[in-house]
Amino acid sequence: SKSPKRIADEMEYLNERFGGEFLWFTDDNYNYSARAEELWRELRPREFAQDITWFFQARTDDIVQNPEAVSKLRDVGNNWILVGVENHSPEVLKDFHKGARVEDAFQAMKILNENDIFAHAMFVIGSRRDTAESIAQLRQFSVDLGSDLSIYTVLTPYPGTEVHDEASRNGWIEDTNYAHYDMAHAIMPTESLTRREVQEELFLCYNAFYGSVPRSIAGMFSRRKLKRKVYRYMASQKVLKTLRRLI
Repeated sequence: SKSPKRIADEMEYLNERFGGEFLWFTDDNYNYSARAEELWRELRPREFAQDITWFFQARTDDIVQNPEAVSKLRDVGNNWILVGVENHSPEVLKDFHKGARVEDAFQAMKILNENDIFAHAMFVIGSRRDTAESIAQLRQFSVDLGSDLSIYTVLTPYPGTEVHDEASRNGWIEDTNYAHYDMAHAIMPTESLTRREVQEELFLCYNAFYGSVPRSIAGMFSRRKLKRKVYRYMASQKVLKTLRRLI
């Protein structure tokens, strides 16, 4: 992996050479305990760090275990974090090989809110044991969590992953068009839901969050500039209409 100094150097280059003001770390999980302190030290004296916004993905348990690191990176431009909450069920989290606890999600959101960091939560539906009832519970959980933004994805059997190997062995894969392997198309059924029903559940998840008029208005007129911009952009993209067409 890249050293904190190299990361800071690349960020500075992108900002000064190309005028980059919004940077995305494409690491699946930026490990706070291993690199955050060093990256903060590298970025703190550099002037460009006050002019950019950057975001990365993090686990709920990592945020909970490192609140001081969260605060430090916020001071050098980390204003947005994509949090892999994934599910409300301890059993499903175990299936996904996640060490996080459900209660970590609420604590992580609290820490991000206290540091004025845009909290972007990600959830996954379509695991083998999912039912209409379990996904309805996930929808309510995602609303209750209080994140600034939520995205919902469908479990996708990417070739080369354990999910694909298991699904292939058991004949669960019904769609082999890789153009649909985008986490928005249902590729497999669950034990109790057809592929079409999984697709319908994805729409219901988005509708529960983005179909709320009070939430949308509050987002578009938030006192926080970043939240206003995101909500206005989402409104312009007509996300619900797009997802509706996939059913």
